[in-house]
Amino acid sequence: MASQGWISIYRKLQDNEIWNDKPFNRGAAWIDLLLMANHEDSKVMFNGNVIEVKRGEKITSLRKLSERWGWSITKVKKFLNLLSDEKMISYKSDSKKTTYTICNYNIYQDTENGKSNTEITLKENRNNTEINQKEIRNKTEINQKETNNNDNNDNNENKNNPGGLSEPKLDNPQLAKLIKIYEGAGFGMINPYAAKILEDYLGEYGYEWVKEAIEIASEKGVRNLSYINGILKNMRSGKSQAKKKEKTYQKKSKYYKPVDHELSQDAKTFNDMLVNSFMENDI
Repeated sequence: MASQGWISIYRKLQDNEIWNDKPFNRGAAWIDLLLMANHEDSKVMFNGNVIEVKRGEKITSLRKLSERWGWSITKVKKFLNLLSDEKMISYKSDSKKTTYTICNYNIYQDTENGKSNTEITLKENRNNTEINQKEIRNKTEINQKETNNNDNNDNNENKNNPGGLSEPKLDNPQLAKLIKIYEGAGFGMINPYAAKILEDYLGEYGYEWVKEAIEIASEKGVRNLSYINGILKNMRSGKSQAKKKEKTYQKKSKYYKPVDHELSQDAKTFNDMLVNSFMENDI
């Protein structure tokens, strides 16, 4: 309900021009009394005497209140009497001063409750901040994990497709036959990169030549694309593989040179011959 709880009011409000707009209504006058009351025990000098003023009390005068609120002194006295009858204040006046006391002042200005509410608010803010930060961290970790997974997928694709070659057209019946021959000749399961290379060979040399080059490489026990490429180059030059040293292409780092244990003796001899031929041609 709106009538429950309380709010803090900054005393500097009394310096605002809007607050000092006169005449005050009774509600504003009541709030003004609350604002002027001492928030702690103190001592003041009045008429040459030190007077102790308790928390919730205020020493003023009917004239000062009259000027402050824009009221007549009679109206001020009637208002103070009304508050006194309602047990909201107690007051006493003499010819020099008026002292009033706010009844149940701690209800209006309970510093312990204020401190408690402030601590609760700060704790709630901290909890909300921690929750928000945890959610942000979780989202960041999820996004990073997804990014890493995507990177891993890209890396796996790049391993099978170095150089970013476009996908081969597998609906080409001749290419499909070459892939079947390639895998049947012991080259292993083909990947997109190798399929694309075969497609390029097919376009450049034709089906029969590529088929024959795969078979020759398989017979020699040198099952890699670079060897097939060398055979095709020799076939294009019209030179017999048995009579002419092939020009090597192993200078390009992307081609694979079989290690010794993968080659038969004849294949190793032939491979060494290719390397030596390349070195002689470079010189």
